[in-house]
Amino acid sequence: MTERTRSQAQVAASFLMALSIFALSAALIYFAYVLSRVGVHLPDILDSVNQTRERVEPVLDEVSEIRKLVPDILHEVEQTRLLVPPILEEVEQTRQQIPPILEQVERTGQQIPPILKEVEAVRKEVPSILKSADKASDAVVTASKEIEATRPLIQDVVKEIETTRESIPPMLDRAEGMIDKAKEAGQEASSGAVTGFFKGLITTPFTLVGDATTSITGMSDEELQQLTQKDRDLIEVAALYLLNNGKEGDIKQVSNPDSGFTSTMKLLSIDIEEEDFTEIECRILQYEGYKDGSLLKTVNRSFCKEEGGGWDLDL
Repeated sequence: MTERTRSQAQVAASFLMALSIFALSAALIYFAYVLSRVGVHLPDILDSVNQTRERVEPVLDEVSEIRKLVPDILHEVEQTRLLVPPILEEVEQTRQQIPPILEQVERTGQQIPPILKEVEAVRKEVPSILKSADKASDAVVTASKEIEATRPLIQDVVKEIETTRESIPPMLDRAEGMIDKAKEAGQEASSGAVTGFFKGLITTPFTLVGDATTSITGMSDEELQQLTQKDRDLIEVAALYLLNNGKEGDIKQVSNPDSGFTSTMKLLSIDIEEEDFTEIECRILQYEGYKDGSLLKTVNRSFCKEEGGGWDLDL
């Protein structure tokens, strides 16, 4: 039962008690009045008494019910009274915390003006920062344009570097062969070996008489007129790489954007042949050459390695 309900019950009890007393008083007065006239109005009096009794009995019953509620109401009031001290203590603790909170608020308020001043200073610097950012953006755009302009050259430079890198091992092999042949020439000059040395020097690593490009591509002199010197150098470098360093299945692709020439060369197989109890390494190259996208030549060429380290076309 809530405190409000108990309060209402107490008010109702008091009201009913007063009402009962008032009714009883009225009944007594009325009884005294009627008693004086009892002789004449006795039947009416008895009837009124009966009516009054009928009215009083419900009131008494209700008063009795209210009396039964009074202990519970008093107990609830007692429990509520016991709760008051802790509530007051908590209110006191809260009240004691208010001054530090107000002090902290005051300190925070004192810090706001410097912060606002700093924000204002930063705000004044924003236009110059934005101007610097615009300049940086323009510089980035210019740099991007320059990078974009040099982008087409990168692929050519990379290909040129790759071509140069791949040509180094064959050049070293050629130099070693030349040194060996020079030694042989010095030792065998009296037997006419100098002629052989110059032949090897001119044609290394292809010891055939004639153009090395012809040996690789199988093209005629008339067909070779379609190729520039750079085209021929690219063909020779790719062939040297596959013959000296390639593994079976390796593919080398070269191109010359200036002339529109491209070629693909693949090492088809590596075989070891025996001739006069000597092992000879032979390699088969598959060559395809294109000019402006049109096929110039496709051919398989077999080369065998000589004792001096050069490669001879195996006809």
